[in-house]
Amino acid sequence: MSASITLAGESQIALKQSLQQPLIVTQFIFANVPGLDPTKPLDRAAGKPPAEQIVHVYTIPEKNAGYVNPNQVVYSAQLGSDIGDWDFNWVGLEDADGILFAASSVPLQQKRRNIPPEQIGNNVTRNFLVAFDGAMQLTGVKIDASTWQHDFTVRLAGIDERERLSNRNLYGRAFFFSDSLMFEKAETGYQINGGTAYVEGIRVAIAKAEAVQEVIPVGKICLDVCLERQLNDRVAAWKVVFGEQADYTDAAGVRHYCVPIADFISPTNIVDLRDPEPVGGALIKYLASRTGDYPSLRARATTKADVGLGNLPNAISDDPATNSSQIVASTAALNKLQKQVGDSMTGMVAGFAISWAPEGWLKCNGAAVSRTTYARLFALLGAHYGAGDGSTTFNLPDMRGLFPRGWDDGRGLDPGRAFGAYQDMLIQSHNHGASAGEVGNHLHAAWTDAQGEHSHAAWTDVQGNHQHTAPRAQNNNVGGGSPNFTTANLQNGTTAPTDWAGAHAHNVGIGAAGAHGHNVGIDWAGAHSHAISVAAAGGAETRPRNLSLLFCIKY
Repeated sequence: MSASITLAGESQIALKQSLQQPLIVTQFIFANVPGLDPTKPLDRAAGKPPAEQIVHVYTIPEKNAGYVNPNQVVYSAQLGSDIGDWDFNWVGLEDADGILFAASSVPLQQKRRNIPPEQIGNNVTRNFLVAFDGAMQLTGVKIDASTWQHDFTVRLAGIDERERLSNRNLYGRAFFFSDSLMFEKAETGYQINGGTAYVEGIRVAIAKAEAVQEVIPVGKICLDVCLERQLNDRVAAWKVVFGEQADYTDAAGVRHYCVPIADFISPTNIVDLRDPEPVGGALIKYLASRTGDYPSLRARATTKADVGLGNLPNAISDDPATNSSQIVASTAALNKLQKQVGDSMTGMVAGFAISWAPEGWLKCNGAAVSRTTYARLFALLGAHYGAGDGSTTFNLPDMRGLFPRGWDDGRGLDPGRAFGAYQDMLIQSHNHGASAGEVGNHLHAAWTDAQGEHSHAAWTDVQGNHQHTAPRAQNNNVGGGSPNFTTANLQNGTTAPTDWAGAHAHNVGIGAAGAHGHNVGIDWAGAHSHAISVAAAGGAETRPRNLSLLFCIKY
């Protein structure tokens, strides 16, 4: 679009430079001016359109202004799909003083708001580049425009083209999945089958068969495919054309690719010209599942004909026992050898330093396994270690927590032991001798501790009620001159009772013994011995030092 700084804008530039004030451009003005011819230069002396013609005003964020060089600055308006609906053919820039600084005219443009599902809105971006001496300094724009000004139209078109070329390298000129896009006769006319195809890298996907309404002329029928602009996107578009048709570029600059899909000879004779591949899912899975040879790519292993091996007499042998450096072992020989090795090991038990069974082995855990799947192992073990469910399974040996032991097989070290039988832990019977040395007659010395100087208390027994008798004195009524006295004069010289003494005790004193000891004698013990007790030792089982491994059996 042509853009010009208005006369008012030039005056504003001169004024701001003379006053050394910044020129601040603040907003875009969008207008729909009736009768405006975008091919003619704008009237630079004209002002803003009248208010009724202005359809939108956009305030410029600071980040939407950048400099290209010291004399060029660019302003950007970004209108999202939430803005609309209106048309415009005139765009202007206005500064902070309300001066129309620059303006441009464009062919009538539509700005529509997104109103799903009926209306798909559009985004609009408009950039204004203004150039004058000292533009960067006067406007105060300090952001390099190269950091945010991109031509996304070119960028997105480049992405589309790179994707097309990548698909072209993968699928070639044309690639049809099974009967996709096949031209054929239908009940009421003719149709193009639904499905997916790639034409020159453009993916064409048709959800269901679509009728071809035209009158079909005799001759080639081609599929015309292109990437067509639709709103803000480019999508694959196709149509059916008749006759020989080469690739071409239309008036809008869009490249069309044309490939023949059928030869219409007559309504009853239609020749399919596609080169379909029976792809029913992911392409990589389809390619991986292919068997046989492609015309230009060998998909199998090299054959003997490729290297002339058949020209060598006796060059191949199926016998795994052949020992010649001049003969090549065949696949059959290798398979026989592998079977011989595998069969010879079936039933072998080995310890592994890993916690899972390797390929071709089963854990010796007593599990019930299929008699069919492990038929060879079952043929050797049978139900020796358990019959499983009695019909479809059998049990494996259970080596968990056990040490292996060689079968006695008649030697006599482990007599009576059945082959493959479990044996619990055991300690061989044995005695432990114990004794104490005999001693002759002898004495055992004994003593008491030496005591310091001390006294020993002594006492008499407590007496009950009793009497004391005393002889009577001659010719005197007083007995013995003591406090005791008689109660009568007895002339016959006999004794007489005294007063009752009452219950009493008599204390006895004993003198200090001095420091001394007391010797104790002990009788002879005689010849004798002493019993001895032996305490138990050890844990729950008898075992040597060991390492736990996983035992497995070869099947």
